[in-house]
Amino acid sequence: MCGIGAFQIINNEIEAAKLARVLLRLLEARGTDASGVAWHEGGQTFVQKSNIAGSELARQFKQPIGSTGIVHTRWATQGSPENNDNNHPIDVGGLVGVHNGHISNDNELLAQCENYKRAAKVDSEAVFALLAHASAETTLAQKAEQVRGNAALLWLDSFDESETLHAMRLQSSPLFLGQTKMGSIVLASTKAILLEAAKRCGIEFDFVHEFEEGEYMKLQHGRIADVENMPLPVRMPLFPKHDYSYASKYAAPKNYYY
Repeated sequence: MCGIGAFQIINNEIEAAKLARVLLRLLEARGTDASGVAWHEGGQTFVQKSNIAGSELARQFKQPIGSTGIVHTRWATQGSPENNDNNHPIDVGGLVGVHNGHISNDNELLAQCENYKRAAKVDSEAVFALLAHASAETTLAQKAEQVRGNAALLWLDSFDESETLHAMRLQSSPLFLGQTKMGSIVLASTKAILLEAAKRCGIEFDFVHEFEEGEYMKLQHGRIADVENMPLPVRMPLFPKHDYSYASKYAAPKNYYY
């Protein structure tokens, strides 16, 4: 139950680091236990994260970064933020991702991952490990169908020189995309956060799209290169709407503000 965001900026339309900082501050409303950013640059993927709120990381986040990246603010449900391996973005050996939601069958998913050893306790690690390390014969749709829980996912492949951004919504957890006329793409957990980020960065979206349950997009150089409809997992009992007005069990009350 967290906040996720992403960006793919075309022709320097927006300063990437500025947009990352804006998203960190806005997404903080969805979790203050930890925060992080990952981005492609020069054929590599870099990650910066810590068990601090998004606004604090935004204050520390001053360096220029690449034009394609992902952002996360954490409301911790499984795995202490004191262990930075539990915080997002999560690197499972080259695939780097962020997740909003909760996975209930993480142990079963990890059991399918060839030559992969669990690094932390967070449930989100399992879905990214499945994407990266399940049998090569298993399709993306087959992987998605095995997930039990709710999930919106964004990820980067460290070994992909095309700097592709992947986005997928399974069930429940929301995800929105906005694109400018120039082609720059921004994603966020809610439409309100997406539009406010655009306003603060001085850009205007040509269109805004709400991901449907089961929808996957591959984004390359400001272009929607592929769209697929994933078979939805077996639906679990309805998840109640998450209440972000109270702290997680890991939060230190004296440092928690709304």
